[in-house]
Amino acid sequence: MKLLIFSLSLFIAAGAVSQSIYGPTNDSLYLGFYRDSIGMLERPNIVVVPFHPNRYISEIDRYIAEGTNYTYQHTRGFFRKGLDNAILIGAKEHNEFVSMHADDPVINEDLDFIYKVVSPSVVPYEPPIILEDKGFKRKLSQYWTKIQTNVDKGPEPGTRVERGQIISVEDTRELITKAKIFNEIIFDSLVPKYEADYFLFVNELNLMNAAGSQQELESEDYNRLIKVHYSVFDKEGNELFSLVKKRYFSSYKNDLPAIITDEILPVGYEVMYALDSYRFLQAGLTPLTEADVELAAARKSGNLSPLSKFK
Repeated sequence: MKLLIFSLSLFIAAGAVSQSIYGPTNDSLYLGFYRDSIGMLERPNIVVVPFHPNRYISEIDRYIAEGTNYTYQHTRGFFRKGLDNAILIGAKEHNEFVSMHADDPVINEDLDFIYKVVSPSVVPYEPPIILEDKGFKRKLSQYWTKIQTNVDKGPEPGTRVERGQIISVEDTRELITKAKIFNEIIFDSLVPKYEADYFLFVNELNLMNAAGSQQELESEDYNRLIKVHYSVFDKEGNELFSLVKKRYFSSYKNDLPAIITDEILPVGYEVMYALDSYRFLQAGLTPLTEADVELAAARKSGNLSPLSKFK
């Protein structure tokens, strides 16, 4: 029943979000595309696979559970379902989808099969490499550069000589959990069954304390971090990209439904923005410019310049 309540609250909250221009949330420079152009594209079918329960890593559960009857399994289940719902909400406007997080014996059996042939692989994060410097690939390369500004970049780790000095840099590169496919039968089996065009594997969810110092942590006024790792494959089994999405929120926020609707939901939209933008660029659509977005906002508020009002 609680999961149902959370699901309903997510869909209610999504109503307000879906009314805005298809464009950026707080941590993305993605500006969106013209809606009439998007409407001309076919709606692909996306199979969304939730993270395995053992890929839930959290430092905040005890704060959320304080004063409630939530167990670790309860909290993990709520966030697992909440993230799945958030991604589906982000997908529904421009895509069809199949959730593998469903109360259905056939889907549950297929999800168990997926977990047997797909394994998490933790590696240092590297932005997706675009090999061809023209057309779609060039536009996509520029997009990845923008969308990955929320990934920490540090100096290259290792020991080397620089200006006559021996330099040793600790390997503190950010890690990403990617989906590693052990058996391609997954695509041969599930693509026709679900009429799938894409597979979106949520590989891991992190809910971490992000205090900058011990003093800040002790003050109980600091940031927390939501971090989602995911991979996208096409129906031929090619990995299109693996990304991380982040969102910070206040340590004072401990109400679980509020965290899901206020914080997890925007992350779900961000996850889908990456796949949608990939599709839109591949189809040759032109992203909105910053001027387009500013003009749309001005028209919505009525604060147009005198000349703009007569265009």
